[in-house]
Amino acid sequence: MPGKIKALWYFCMVVIVAGFLMFAFQGEMEKARKQTDLVTQETAKVQKKIDAKTVQVDPIKLVRELNALGKYQEAVEVAQKAAERNQDHAQIQTWWGISLVKAGKRREAIKHFILASKKDPTDEKAHLYWGLTLAMDKKFKNAIGHYKVVLEINPEHSNAYAYWGASLSALDKLDEAVAKLEESLVLNRFNSQAYDILIEVLYKQRKYEHAWKMVQKARADNISIQQSSIDRLTKVFPEPV
Repeated sequence: MPGKIKALWYFCMVVIVAGFLMFAFQGEMEKARKQTDLVTQETAKVQKKIDAKTVQVDPIKLVRELNALGKYQEAVEVAQKAAERNQDHAQIQTWWGISLVKAGKRREAIKHFILASKKDPTDEKAHLYWGLTLAMDKKFKNAIGHYKVVLEINPEHSNAYAYWGASLSALDKLDEAVAKLEESLVLNRFNSQAYDILIEVLYKQRKYEHAWKMVQKARADNISIQQSSIDRLTKVFPEPV
């Protein structure tokens, strides 16, 4: 075979092989693109299903359940994500704050109670837990201010009176504390927290007989009183027969 023809033959073979490789590569790329499109479509379908399920879940209910299980950080994360999707939802801010308090981040929690009260001035729970958080930091006067707001929103809020009484007791205003705790029990005769606090206040006042009457009254309504309170009362003044 003449040299020129042979060179031309080799050149044609190289072109044919290169063309074949190029078409093969393009074919594989097209297959890969189609496969990617299919995966993307399937991923989108799965994500839609996940989103649909997520929408059906009540975030506040989920946060409450996580808190009840002691999973406070998870509750914080769920509340945060829910707040990002619902920026004007006051209750989510409130439960975000509650979760932070339970996680030991009280200062950070206050910010969310403030946000909740701004978004919804009638959110009594925000003010109630705001007050409780302040009381934990021994800011009892400020705490009482928030319990008053709760009672302006809902005058029949038994726990607001009970916590108000507790703060008054901490400030050593015992007579005023008893009055608020009795108001709490008028609104809800089964309020165990009000009973516990009232018995403690009566103990501090050395009104032991009155304290025992409250214990007996609670028992009559099947309300459980803290055993530590009963033991302490028994040491100084045995239960009257």
